[in-house]
Amino acid sequence: MLGAAPPQSEFDAPRRKARRIPRACDFCHRRSIRCRVSSTDPTKCQNCADFGEPCTNNRPAKKRGVRPLAERAGDSAVPSTAIIPGGIEQHISEAWKAPAIAPQALVMNLVKVYFEVVYPIFPFFHQPTILGRVSRGEYQTNRPLFAVTMAICALSSARARDGAIFSGRWDLSSLKDPPSESFFTAAESAIPKGGAANTDFNYMRACALLSITAIQYGQPRTMHYYLGLYYTFVEIDGLHDEANWPKGIGIVETEERRRLFWSIYTLDVYTSIVWARVVRSREAQSNVVYPTALDDKEISDAGYSQSSGISPMSSLQSPGELSNVESARCWLYGWNFTTDLYRILEHVLDQFRRRRSEHRLSTPIDAIFGDTSAPSSAVLDFILTAYKNLPSRFKETPPAATDEDHRLNFQTANIAATIQLVRIMLFAAEDATVEQRCRVASELLQAFSDVPIVYLRAISSPLLHHLAGIGSILGSVFENGLPESAYQQIRTVLMSLVRLLADLEVGLYCTAGASSRIRTLVERIDESIRNQQQLAATAAQTGEAYSAGSRYAAATTVPSSYVDGSSPLFLLPPDILDDWFWAFDFAQTGD
Repeated sequence: MLGAAPPQSEFDAPRRKARRIPRACDFCHRRSIRCRVSSTDPTKCQNCADFGEPCTNNRPAKKRGVRPLAERAGDSAVPSTAIIPGGIEQHISEAWKAPAIAPQALVMNLVKVYFEVVYPIFPFFHQPTILGRVSRGEYQTNRPLFAVTMAICALSSARARDGAIFSGRWDLSSLKDPPSESFFTAAESAIPKGGAANTDFNYMRACALLSITAIQYGQPRTMHYYLGLYYTFVEIDGLHDEANWPKGIGIVETEERRRLFWSIYTLDVYTSIVWARVVRSREAQSNVVYPTALDDKEISDAGYSQSSGISPMSSLQSPGELSNVESARCWLYGWNFTTDLYRILEHVLDQFRRRRSEHRLSTPIDAIFGDTSAPSSAVLDFILTAYKNLPSRFKETPPAATDEDHRLNFQTANIAATIQLVRIMLFAAEDATVEQRCRVASELLQAFSDVPIVYLRAISSPLLHHLAGIGSILGSVFENGLPESAYQQIRTVLMSLVRLLADLEVGLYCTAGASSRIRTLVERIDESIRNQQQLAATAAQTGEAYSAGSRYAAATTVPSSYVDGSSPLFLLPPDILDDWFWAFDFAQTGD
Protein backbone atom coordinates (compact mmCIF):
# COMPACT_ATOMS: atom_id res chain seq x y z
CA MET A 1 0.00 0.00 0.00
CA LEU A 2 1.26 3.38 -0.96
CA GLY A 3 2.72 5.19 2.01
CA ALA A 4 2.71 2.12 4.26
CA ALA A 5 5.78 1.48 6.32
CA PRO A 6 8.01 -1.30 5.02
CA PRO A 7 7.83 -4.52 7.01
CA GLN A 8 10.35 -4.79 9.85
CA SER A 9 12.90 -7.54 9.87
CA GLU A 10 13.86 -9.31 13.06
CA PHE A 11 16.95 -7.11 13.18
CA ASP A 12 14.84 -3.95 12.93
CA ALA A 13 12.47 -4.96 15.75
CA PRO A 14 12.85 -2.89 18.92
CA ARG A 15 15.05 -4.65 21.49
CA ARG A 16 14.54 -4.82 25.20
CA LYS A 17 17.45 -3.20 26.95
CA ALA A 18 19.62 -5.90 28.55
CA ARG A 19 19.81 -5.74 32.30
CA ARG A 20 23.32 -5.38 33.67
CA ILE A 21 24.44 -8.41 35.67
CA PRO A 22 24.99 -7.42 39.33
CA ARG A 23 28.63 -7.28 40.21
CA ALA A 24 30.24 -10.10 42.20
CA CYS A 25 30.43 -9.93 45.98
CA ASP A 26 33.75 -9.18 47.66
CA PHE A 27 34.47 -12.86 48.43
CA CYS A 28 33.92 -14.05 44.85
CA HIS A 29 35.66 -10.99 43.36
CA ARG A 30 38.88 -11.68 45.30
CA ARG A 31 38.92 -15.23 43.97
CA SER A 32 37.76 -14.45 40.42
CA ILE A 33 34.99 -17.03 40.66
CA ARG A 34 31.41 -16.91 39.46
CA CYS A 35 29.01 -15.25 41.90
CA ARG A 36 25.42 -16.52 41.83
CA VAL A 37 22.54 -16.24 44.28
CA SER A 38 22.21 -19.03 46.82
CA SER A 39 19.35 -21.44 46.26
CA THR A 40 18.60 -21.51 49.98
CA ASP A 41 19.38 -17.96 51.14
CA PRO A 42 18.60 -15.13 48.69
CA THR A 43 20.60 -12.67 50.83
CA LYS A 44 23.84 -14.51 50.04
CA CYS A 45 25.62 -15.93 47.03
CA GLN A 46 26.13 -19.68 46.81
CA ASN A 47 29.88 -19.54 47.50
CA CYS A 48 29.49 -17.45 50.67
CA ALA A 49 26.75 -19.78 51.86
CA ASP A 50 28.93 -22.83 51.22
CA PHE A 51 31.95 -21.44 53.09
CA GLY A 52 30.06 -19.60 55.82
CA GLU A 53 31.44 -16.22 54.75
CA PRO A 54 29.65 -12.86 55.05
CA CYS A 55 28.37 -11.88 51.61
CA THR A 56 29.41 -8.23 51.32
CA ASN A 57 29.80 -5.68 48.55
CA ASN A 58 31.90 -3.02 50.22
CA ARG A 59 34.64 -2.39 47.68
CA PRO A 60 34.42 0.95 45.83
CA ALA A 61 32.59 0.88 42.52
CA LYS A 62 34.76 1.67 39.53
CA LYS A 63 33.63 4.55 37.34
CA ARG A 64 32.51 3.51 33.88
CA GLY A 65 33.60 5.13 30.66
CA VAL A 66 36.88 6.38 29.27
CA ARG A 67 39.17 7.89 31.87
CA PRO A 68 41.16 11.05 31.26
CA LEU A 69 44.47 10.53 29.47
CA ALA A 70 46.51 11.81 32.41
CA GLU A 71 44.86 9.32 34.77
CA ARG A 72 45.55 6.42 32.42
CA ALA A 73 49.16 7.49 32.01
CA GLY A 74 49.60 7.47 35.76
CA ASP A 75 48.59 3.80 35.93
CA SER A 76 51.38 2.77 33.57
CA ALA A 77 54.10 4.38 35.64
CA VAL A 78 56.45 2.08 37.52
CA PRO A 79 55.51 1.99 41.22
CA SER A 80 57.98 3.72 43.45
CA THR A 81 58.42 0.55 45.48
CA ALA A 82 59.94 -1.16 42.45
CA ILE A 83 63.24 0.67 42.83
CA ILE A 84 63.74 -0.73 46.32
CA PRO A 85 64.75 -4.40 46.58
CA GLY A 86 62.24 -5.08 49.34
CA GLY A 87 59.62 -3.08 47.48
CA ILE A 88 60.12 -5.13 44.35
CA GLU A 89 59.31 -8.30 46.25
CA GLN A 90 56.30 -6.70 47.91
CA HIS A 91 54.93 -5.35 44.65
CA ILE A 92 55.38 -8.66 42.85
CA SER A 93 53.74 -10.53 45.73
CA GLU A 94 50.72 -8.20 45.65
CA ALA A 95 50.33 -8.59 41.90
CA TRP A 96 50.82 -12.37 41.90
CA LYS A 97 47.85 -14.56 41.14
CA ALA A 98 47.69 -18.32 41.59
CA PRO A 99 47.34 -20.63 38.59
CA ALA A 100 44.21 -22.75 38.50
CA ILE A 101 45.20 -26.18 39.82
CA ALA A 102 42.15 -27.58 41.58
CA PRO A 103 38.70 -26.47 42.78
CA GLN A 104 38.51 -24.77 46.14
CA ALA A 105 36.45 -27.62 47.59
CA LEU A 106 39.12 -30.20 46.72
CA VAL A 107 41.89 -28.06 48.19
CA MET A 108 39.91 -27.75 51.43
CA ASN A 109 39.33 -31.50 51.56
CA LEU A 110 43.01 -32.29 51.06
CA VAL A 111 43.99 -29.85 53.80
CA LYS A 112 41.57 -31.65 56.11
CA VAL A 113 43.09 -34.99 55.09
CA TYR A 114 46.48 -33.59 56.13
CA PHE A 115 45.16 -33.02 59.64
CA GLU A 116 43.95 -36.61 59.79
CA VAL A 117 46.99 -38.56 58.62
CA VAL A 118 50.04 -36.26 58.48
CA TYR A 119 49.57 -33.66 61.22
CA PRO A 120 49.94 -36.11 64.17
CA ILE A 121 53.56 -36.76 63.09
CA PHE A 122 54.38 -33.48 61.31
CA PRO A 123 52.27 -30.77 63.00
CA PHE A 124 53.54 -27.81 61.00
CA PHE A 125 50.35 -25.74 61.30
CA HIS A 126 47.93 -24.27 63.81
CA GLN A 127 44.76 -25.94 62.59
CA PRO A 128 42.20 -23.12 63.02
CA THR A 129 44.55 -20.61 61.39
CA ILE A 130 45.43 -22.55 58.24
CA LEU A 131 41.88 -23.85 57.73
CA GLY A 132 40.55 -20.32 57.96
CA ARG A 133 43.06 -18.93 55.48
CA VAL A 134 42.50 -21.71 52.97
CA SER A 135 38.71 -21.52 53.28
CA ARG A 136 38.89 -17.81 52.49
CA GLY A 137 41.01 -18.59 49.44
CA GLU A 138 43.89 -16.40 50.57
CA TYR A 139 46.34 -18.78 48.90
CA GLN A 140 45.07 -17.62 45.51
CA THR A 141 46.67 -14.20 45.89
CA ASN A 142 49.49 -14.96 48.35
CA ARG A 143 52.42 -16.75 46.73
CA PRO A 144 54.10 -18.20 49.86
CA LEU A 145 50.72 -19.40 51.15
CA PHE A 146 49.95 -20.89 47.73
CA ALA A 147 53.26 -22.79 47.77
CA VAL A 148 52.64 -24.34 51.16
CA THR A 149 48.97 -25.07 50.42
CA MET A 150 49.89 -26.91 47.23
CA ALA A 151 52.58 -28.82 49.16
CA ILE A 152 49.96 -29.85 51.73
CA CYS A 153 47.72 -31.06 48.91
CA ALA A 154 50.57 -32.96 47.24
CA LEU A 155 51.36 -34.90 50.42
CA SER A 156 47.73 -35.51 51.36
CA SER A 157 46.89 -36.67 47.84
CA ALA A 158 49.86 -39.06 47.83
CA ARG A 159 48.88 -40.48 51.22
CA ALA A 160 45.27 -40.90 50.05
CA ARG A 161 46.45 -42.70 46.93
CA ASP A 162 48.58 -45.03 49.06
CA GLY A 163 45.70 -46.07 51.31
CA ALA A 164 46.64 -44.02 54.38
CA ILE A 165 43.13 -42.65 55.02
CA PHE A 166 41.27 -44.64 57.64
CA SER A 167 38.35 -42.47 58.80
CA GLY A 168 35.88 -43.55 56.13
CA ARG A 169 34.56 -40.02 55.77
CA TRP A 170 36.14 -39.41 52.37
CA ASP A 171 35.20 -40.44 48.86
CA LEU A 172 38.69 -41.44 47.71
CA SER A 173 37.78 -41.19 44.04
CA SER A 174 37.10 -37.48 44.53
CA LEU A 175 40.67 -36.95 45.77
CA LYS A 176 42.44 -38.47 42.75
CA ASP A 177 42.15 -35.69 40.17
CA PRO A 178 44.39 -33.81 39.77
CA PRO A 179 47.07 -36.27 40.94
CA SER A 180 49.53 -35.55 43.70
CA GLU A 181 52.27 -34.74 41.20
CA SER A 182 50.28 -31.78 39.82
CA PHE A 183 50.16 -30.18 43.26
CA PHE A 184 53.84 -30.97 43.77
CA THR A 185 54.76 -29.20 40.52
CA ALA A 186 52.60 -26.20 41.45
CA ALA A 187 54.34 -25.89 44.82
CA GLU A 188 57.76 -26.21 43.18
CA SER A 189 56.93 -23.45 40.71
CA ALA A 190 55.83 -21.07 43.45
CA ILE A 191 59.03 -21.36 45.50
CA PRO A 192 61.50 -18.65 44.37
CA LYS A 193 64.62 -19.95 42.68
CA GLY A 194 67.74 -18.39 44.10
CA GLY A 195 65.65 -15.86 45.99
CA ALA A 196 67.65 -15.33 49.15
CA ALA A 197 65.81 -12.04 49.73
CA ASN A 198 62.53 -13.81 50.48
CA THR A 199 62.67 -16.59 53.05
CA ASP A 200 59.03 -16.44 54.05
CA PHE A 201 58.14 -18.95 56.77
CA ASN A 202 55.66 -20.62 54.42
CA TYR A 203 58.42 -21.31 51.90
CA MET A 204 60.28 -23.18 54.65
CA ARG A 205 57.20 -25.25 55.38
CA ALA A 206 56.61 -25.90 51.69
CA CYS A 207 60.14 -27.29 51.28
CA ALA A 208 59.69 -29.48 54.35
CA LEU A 209 56.42 -30.88 53.01
CA LEU A 210 57.88 -31.52 49.56
CA SER A 211 60.75 -33.49 51.08
CA ILE A 212 58.28 -35.71 52.95
CA THR A 213 56.19 -36.12 49.80
CA ALA A 214 59.30 -37.22 47.91
CA ILE A 215 59.75 -40.01 50.47
CA GLN A 216 56.16 -41.00 49.74
CA TYR A 217 57.01 -41.10 46.03
CA GLY A 218 60.11 -43.20 46.70
CA GLN A 219 62.42 -40.47 45.37
CA PRO A 220 65.28 -39.98 47.85
CA ARG A 221 67.25 -37.59 45.62
CA THR A 222 64.29 -35.22 45.42
CA MET A 223 63.81 -35.60 49.16
CA HIS A 224 67.42 -34.59 49.83
CA TYR A 225 67.09 -31.61 47.49
CA TYR A 226 64.12 -30.09 49.28
CA LEU A 227 65.44 -30.96 52.71
CA GLY A 228 68.63 -29.13 51.73
CA LEU A 229 66.63 -26.15 50.45
CA TYR A 230 64.74 -26.06 53.73
CA TYR A 231 68.02 -25.90 55.63
CA THR A 232 69.20 -23.12 53.34
CA PHE A 233 66.21 -21.08 54.48
CA VAL A 234 66.96 -22.08 58.08
CA GLU A 235 70.53 -20.82 57.76
CA ILE A 236 69.48 -17.51 56.21
CA ASP A 237 66.78 -16.82 58.79
CA GLY A 238 68.41 -18.51 61.79
CA LEU A 239 65.44 -20.71 62.65
CA HIS A 240 67.70 -22.83 64.88
CA ASP A 241 67.82 -20.05 67.50
CA GLU A 242 64.71 -18.32 68.82
CA ALA A 243 66.77 -15.18 69.40
CA ASN A 244 66.84 -14.72 65.60
CA TRP A 245 63.09 -14.93 65.13
CA PRO A 246 61.14 -11.82 64.08
CA LYS A 247 59.85 -9.76 66.96
CA GLY A 248 56.12 -9.71 67.55
CA ILE A 249 55.26 -12.78 65.47
CA GLY A 250 52.65 -13.87 67.99
CA ILE A 251 52.00 -17.02 69.98
CA VAL A 252 50.59 -19.04 67.07
CA GLU A 253 53.57 -18.58 64.76
CA THR A 254 55.98 -19.12 67.65
CA GLU A 255 54.43 -22.52 68.30
CA GLU A 256 54.36 -23.31 64.58
CA ARG A 257 58.07 -22.49 64.27
CA ARG A 258 58.92 -24.75 67.20
CA ARG A 259 56.92 -27.60 65.74
CA LEU A 260 58.50 -27.17 62.31
CA PHE A 261 62.03 -27.01 63.67
CA TRP A 262 61.81 -30.14 65.80
CA SER A 263 59.75 -32.03 63.20
CA ILE A 264 62.43 -31.59 60.56
CA TYR A 265 65.18 -32.23 63.08
CA THR A 266 63.71 -35.70 63.61
CA LEU A 267 63.31 -36.13 59.84
CA ASP A 268 66.94 -35.10 59.35
CA VAL A 269 68.23 -37.69 61.82
CA TYR A 270 65.91 -40.31 60.35
CA THR A 271 66.99 -39.72 56.74
CA SER A 272 70.66 -39.66 57.71
CA ILE A 273 70.23 -43.16 59.16
CA VAL A 274 68.17 -44.61 56.33
CA TRP A 275 70.21 -43.12 53.47
CA ALA A 276 73.60 -42.85 55.20
CA ARG A 277 73.86 -39.06 54.95
CA VAL A 278 75.11 -36.36 57.32
CA VAL A 279 72.96 -34.85 60.05
CA ARG A 280 72.52 -31.22 59.07
CA SER A 281 70.99 -30.03 62.33
CA ARG A 282 72.79 -30.71 65.61
CA GLU A 283 70.89 -30.51 68.85
CA ALA A 284 73.85 -28.94 70.64
CA GLN A 285 73.74 -26.00 68.22
CA SER A 286 70.00 -25.45 68.57
CA ASN A 287 68.21 -23.05 70.86
CA VAL A 288 64.55 -23.81 70.22
CA VAL A 289 62.07 -24.71 72.93
CA TYR A 290 59.81 -27.74 72.53
CA PRO A 291 56.24 -26.99 71.41
CA THR A 292 53.79 -26.34 74.20
CA ALA A 293 51.78 -29.47 75.02
CA LEU A 294 48.37 -27.96 74.30
CA ASP A 295 45.81 -28.65 71.59
CA ASP A 296 45.43 -26.02 68.88
CA LYS A 297 42.03 -24.96 70.17
CA GLU A 298 43.73 -23.91 73.42
CA ILE A 299 46.30 -21.72 71.66
CA SER A 300 45.73 -18.33 70.03
CA ASP A 301 47.56 -15.05 69.69
CA ALA A 302 45.48 -13.83 72.61
CA GLY A 303 47.13 -16.38 74.88
CA TYR A 304 47.05 -19.96 76.12
CA SER A 305 43.86 -21.49 77.49
CA GLN A 306 43.96 -21.90 81.23
CA SER A 307 41.37 -24.67 81.20
CA SER A 308 43.87 -27.29 80.18
CA GLY A 309 45.69 -27.52 83.49
CA ILE A 310 49.06 -27.50 81.66
CA SER A 311 51.23 -24.44 81.92
CA PRO A 312 52.71 -23.05 78.71
CA MET A 313 56.03 -23.40 80.48
CA SER A 314 55.63 -27.17 80.12
CA SER A 315 57.39 -26.79 76.80
CA LEU A 316 60.53 -25.92 78.73
CA GLN A 317 60.38 -29.16 80.67
CA SER A 318 61.34 -32.68 79.80
CA PRO A 319 58.30 -34.93 79.44
CA GLY A 320 59.27 -36.89 82.53
CA GLU A 321 58.97 -33.79 84.72
CA LEU A 322 55.21 -33.45 84.26
CA SER A 323 52.65 -35.47 86.16
CA ASN A 324 50.96 -38.34 84.37
CA VAL A 325 47.51 -36.80 84.73
CA GLU A 326 48.54 -33.57 83.06
CA SER A 327 50.74 -34.95 80.32
CA ALA A 328 48.37 -37.66 79.13
CA ARG A 329 45.80 -35.04 78.19
CA CYS A 330 47.63 -33.86 75.07
CA TRP A 331 49.13 -35.87 72.24
CA LEU A 332 51.95 -33.33 71.86
CA TYR A 333 53.44 -34.60 75.10
CA GLY A 334 54.06 -37.95 73.44
CA TRP A 335 55.29 -36.14 70.33
CA ASN A 336 57.89 -34.32 72.44
CA PHE A 337 58.96 -37.66 73.92
CA THR A 338 59.63 -38.95 70.41
CA THR A 339 61.77 -35.86 69.80
CA ASP A 340 63.81 -36.81 72.87
CA LEU A 341 64.37 -40.24 71.32
CA TYR A 342 65.66 -38.69 68.11
CA ARG A 343 68.04 -36.48 70.05
CA ILE A 344 69.43 -39.67 71.57
CA LEU A 345 69.52 -41.24 68.11
CA GLU A 346 71.71 -38.42 66.85
CA HIS A 347 74.40 -39.38 69.37
CA VAL A 348 73.92 -43.12 68.79
CA LEU A 349 74.46 -42.49 65.08
CA ASP A 350 77.71 -40.64 65.81
CA GLN A 351 78.83 -43.56 67.96
CA PHE A 352 77.88 -46.07 65.27
CA ARG A 353 79.81 -44.27 62.54
CA ARG A 354 82.93 -43.85 64.67
CA ARG A 355 83.01 -47.60 65.26
CA ARG A 356 82.64 -48.60 61.62
CA SER A 357 85.67 -50.37 60.17
CA GLU A 358 85.70 -48.02 57.17
CA HIS A 359 85.75 -44.93 59.38
CA ARG A 360 88.63 -42.55 58.75
CA LEU A 361 91.91 -43.07 60.56
CA SER A 362 92.23 -41.42 63.94
CA THR A 363 94.16 -38.17 64.21
CA PRO A 364 95.77 -36.24 67.08
CA ILE A 365 92.55 -34.22 67.29
CA ASP A 366 90.71 -37.34 68.47
CA ALA A 367 93.15 -37.69 71.33
CA ILE A 368 92.34 -34.18 72.55
CA PHE A 369 88.61 -34.79 72.96
CA GLY A 370 88.64 -38.54 73.46
CA ASP A 371 85.81 -40.99 72.94
CA THR A 372 82.94 -39.98 75.21
CA SER A 373 80.48 -42.52 73.80
CA ALA A 374 78.14 -44.03 76.35
CA PRO A 375 77.90 -47.83 76.54
CA SER A 376 75.01 -49.20 74.51
CA SER A 377 73.58 -50.91 77.58
CA ALA A 378 73.46 -47.60 79.46
CA VAL A 379 71.72 -45.86 76.55
CA LEU A 380 69.14 -48.62 76.26
CA ASP A 381 68.52 -48.68 80.02
CA PHE A 382 67.92 -44.93 80.00
CA ILE A 383 65.43 -45.19 77.14
CA LEU A 384 63.52 -48.12 78.61
CA THR A 385 63.30 -46.37 81.98
CA ALA A 386 61.95 -43.23 80.33
CA TYR A 387 59.45 -45.33 78.40
CA LYS A 388 58.37 -47.08 81.58
CA ASN A 389 57.65 -43.69 83.17
CA LEU A 390 55.49 -42.56 80.25
CA PRO A 391 51.75 -42.29 80.92
CA SER A 392 50.07 -45.55 79.99
CA ARG A 393 48.04 -43.81 77.28
CA PHE A 394 51.19 -43.59 75.16
CA LYS A 395 51.70 -47.36 75.35
CA GLU A 396 48.30 -48.46 74.10
CA THR A 397 46.00 -47.91 71.13
CA PRO A 398 42.41 -48.23 72.32
CA PRO A 399 39.51 -47.75 69.88
CA ALA A 400 39.39 -44.09 68.89
CA ALA A 401 36.21 -42.04 68.89
CA THR A 402 37.64 -38.54 68.41
CA ASP A 403 40.45 -36.83 66.51
CA GLU A 404 42.30 -36.45 69.81
CA ASP A 405 42.10 -40.22 70.38
CA HIS A 406 43.54 -40.86 66.93
CA ARG A 407 46.40 -38.43 67.53
CA LEU A 408 47.25 -40.14 70.80
CA ASN A 409 47.28 -43.50 69.02
CA PHE A 410 49.63 -42.09 66.39
CA GLN A 411 52.06 -41.18 69.17
CA THR A 412 51.88 -44.71 70.57
CA ALA A 413 52.82 -46.11 67.16
CA ASN A 414 55.58 -43.57 66.54
CA ILE A 415 57.14 -43.99 69.99
CA ALA A 416 57.22 -47.77 69.61
CA ALA A 417 58.77 -47.53 66.14
CA THR A 418 61.41 -45.01 67.24
CA ILE A 419 62.47 -47.01 70.29
CA GLN A 420 63.03 -50.01 68.05
CA LEU A 421 65.02 -47.85 65.62
CA VAL A 422 67.31 -46.85 68.49
CA ARG A 423 67.75 -50.51 69.38
CA ILE A 424 68.57 -51.37 65.77
CA MET A 425 71.30 -48.73 65.68
CA LEU A 426 72.75 -49.85 69.01
CA PHE A 427 72.96 -53.49 67.91
CA ALA A 428 74.22 -52.65 64.43
CA ALA A 429 77.31 -51.08 66.01
CA GLU A 430 78.20 -54.14 68.06
CA ASP A 431 79.20 -57.75 67.42
CA ALA A 432 75.87 -59.17 68.54
CA THR A 433 75.04 -62.86 68.21
CA VAL A 434 72.49 -64.21 65.77
CA GLU A 435 70.16 -64.88 68.68
CA GLN A 436 70.43 -61.29 69.89
CA ARG A 437 69.88 -59.87 66.42
CA CYS A 438 66.87 -62.09 65.81
CA ARG A 439 65.43 -61.12 69.17
CA VAL A 440 65.71 -57.41 68.40
CA ALA A 441 64.20 -57.90 64.94
CA SER A 442 61.36 -60.00 66.37
CA GLU A 443 60.62 -57.39 69.03
CA LEU A 444 60.56 -54.71 66.33
CA LEU A 445 57.98 -56.68 64.37
CA GLN A 446 56.00 -57.40 67.52
CA ALA A 447 55.94 -53.70 68.39
CA PHE A 448 54.41 -52.97 64.99
CA SER A 449 52.00 -55.89 65.25
CA ASP A 450 50.64 -54.47 68.50
CA VAL A 451 49.60 -51.27 66.71
CA PRO A 452 46.37 -51.28 64.65
CA ILE A 453 47.22 -51.55 60.98
CA VAL A 454 45.31 -48.34 60.15
CA TYR A 455 47.92 -46.24 61.98
CA LEU A 456 50.83 -48.04 60.38
CA ARG A 457 49.31 -47.40 56.95
CA ALA A 458 48.64 -43.78 57.86
CA ILE A 459 52.29 -43.20 58.79
CA SER A 460 52.90 -44.82 55.42
CA SER A 461 56.21 -44.95 53.50
CA PRO A 462 58.49 -43.46 56.22
CA LEU A 463 57.52 -46.29 58.55
CA LEU A 464 58.64 -48.92 56.05
CA HIS A 465 62.22 -47.72 56.29
CA HIS A 466 62.17 -48.68 59.97
CA LEU A 467 61.43 -52.20 58.78
CA ALA A 468 64.25 -51.98 56.27
CA GLY A 469 66.55 -51.77 59.29
CA ILE A 470 65.94 -55.48 59.78
CA GLY A 471 68.00 -56.02 56.65
CA SER A 472 70.89 -54.14 58.24
CA ILE A 473 70.65 -56.18 61.43
CA LEU A 474 70.54 -59.59 59.81
CA GLY A 475 72.38 -59.11 56.54
CA SER A 476 75.94 -59.14 57.84
CA VAL A 477 75.60 -62.47 59.66
CA PHE A 478 75.46 -64.33 56.34
CA GLU A 479 78.87 -63.16 55.18
CA ASN A 480 80.91 -65.66 57.19
CA GLY A 481 78.58 -68.63 57.08
CA LEU A 482 75.83 -69.84 59.39
CA PRO A 483 74.65 -73.11 60.87
CA GLU A 484 71.25 -74.09 59.55
CA SER A 485 69.73 -73.77 63.02
CA ALA A 486 70.69 -70.08 63.12
CA TYR A 487 69.30 -69.53 59.65
CA GLN A 488 65.96 -70.99 60.74
CA GLN A 489 65.74 -68.28 63.41
CA ILE A 490 66.41 -65.63 60.77
CA ARG A 491 63.92 -67.25 58.42
CA THR A 492 61.18 -67.00 61.04
CA VAL A 493 61.84 -63.28 61.40
CA LEU A 494 61.86 -62.75 57.63
CA MET A 495 58.55 -64.51 57.10
CA SER A 496 56.97 -62.42 59.87
CA LEU A 497 58.28 -59.36 58.05
CA VAL A 498 56.78 -60.60 54.77
CA ARG A 499 53.34 -60.92 56.38
CA LEU A 500 53.53 -57.43 57.89
CA LEU A 501 54.72 -55.88 54.63
CA ALA A 502 51.95 -57.59 52.69
CA ASP A 503 49.44 -55.75 54.90
CA LEU A 504 51.24 -52.41 54.74
CA GLU A 505 52.06 -52.18 51.06
CA VAL A 506 48.50 -52.55 49.79
CA GLY A 507 48.19 -49.77 47.23
CA LEU A 508 51.45 -48.17 48.35
CA TYR A 509 52.87 -46.22 45.44
CA CYS A 510 56.60 -46.74 45.93
CA THR A 511 56.95 -50.12 47.64
CA ALA A 512 54.79 -52.47 45.63
CA GLY A 513 56.35 -55.91 45.61
CA ALA A 514 58.58 -55.47 48.67
CA SER A 515 57.05 -58.45 50.46
CA SER A 516 57.28 -60.66 47.37
CA ARG A 517 60.96 -59.70 46.87
CA ILE A 518 61.82 -60.80 50.39
CA ARG A 519 59.72 -63.96 50.05
CA THR A 520 61.58 -64.81 46.83
CA LEU A 521 64.90 -64.16 48.60
CA VAL A 522 63.95 -66.59 51.37
CA GLU A 523 63.00 -69.22 48.80
CA ARG A 524 66.37 -68.81 47.08
CA ILE A 525 68.21 -69.21 50.39
CA ASP A 526 66.15 -72.32 51.16
CA GLU A 527 67.06 -73.79 47.79
CA SER A 528 70.74 -72.94 48.25
CA ILE A 529 70.84 -74.69 51.61
CA ARG A 530 69.10 -77.76 50.18
CA ASN A 531 71.65 -77.90 47.37
CA GLN A 532 74.51 -77.68 49.83
CA GLN A 533 72.99 -80.44 51.95
CA GLN A 534 72.71 -82.67 48.89
CA LEU A 535 76.31 -81.96 47.91
CA ALA A 536 77.44 -82.74 51.43
CA ALA A 537 75.46 -85.99 51.44
CA THR A 538 76.89 -86.98 48.07
CA ALA A 539 80.40 -86.18 49.25
CA ALA A 540 79.88 -88.31 52.34
CA GLN A 541 78.74 -91.27 50.24
CA THR A 542 81.69 -91.01 47.85
CA GLY A 543 84.16 -90.35 50.60
CA GLU A 544 85.18 -86.94 49.21
CA ALA A 545 86.12 -84.08 51.49
CA TYR A 546 83.25 -81.67 50.90
CA SER A 547 84.62 -78.94 53.13
CA ALA A 548 87.97 -78.85 51.37
CA GLY A 549 87.12 -78.04 47.78
CA SER A 550 83.41 -77.37 47.57
CA ARG A 551 82.16 -74.12 46.15
CA TYR A 552 80.19 -73.66 49.35
CA ALA A 553 82.89 -74.90 51.67
CA ALA A 554 82.45 -73.91 55.27
CA ALA A 555 86.18 -73.59 55.90
CA THR A 556 85.82 -69.83 56.30
CA THR A 557 86.47 -68.64 59.81
CA VAL A 558 83.13 -68.18 61.55
CA PRO A 559 82.60 -66.24 64.79
CA SER A 560 82.18 -68.66 67.67
CA SER A 561 78.94 -66.93 68.63
CA TYR A 562 77.37 -68.23 65.43
CA VAL A 563 78.20 -71.88 66.07
CA ASP A 564 76.00 -74.09 68.19
CA GLY A 565 77.73 -77.35 67.34
CA SER A 566 74.52 -79.06 66.23
CA SER A 567 74.47 -78.27 62.52
CA PRO A 568 76.94 -77.70 59.67
CA LEU A 569 77.83 -74.26 58.40
CA PHE A 570 76.48 -72.90 55.15
CA LEU A 571 77.66 -70.07 52.93
CA LEU A 572 75.36 -68.21 50.57
CA PRO A 573 76.31 -67.72 46.92
CA PRO A 574 77.56 -64.20 46.11
CA ASP A 575 74.52 -63.41 43.96
CA ILE A 576 72.17 -63.94 46.91
CA LEU A 577 74.35 -61.81 49.17
CA ASP A 578 74.34 -59.08 46.54
CA ASP A 579 70.55 -59.21 46.28
CA TRP A 580 70.03 -59.06 50.04
CA PHE A 581 70.13 -55.30 50.42
CA TRP A 582 68.31 -54.80 47.11
CA ALA A 583 65.41 -56.79 48.54
CA PHE A 584 65.27 -54.39 51.50
CA ASP A 585 65.39 -51.27 49.35
CA PHE A 586 61.85 -49.95 49.80
CA ALA A 587 62.38 -46.86 47.66
CA GLN A 588 62.37 -46.56 43.91
CA THR A 589 65.83 -46.67 42.41
CA GLY A 590 65.04 -44.62 39.35
CA ASP A 591 64.99 -41.25 41.09
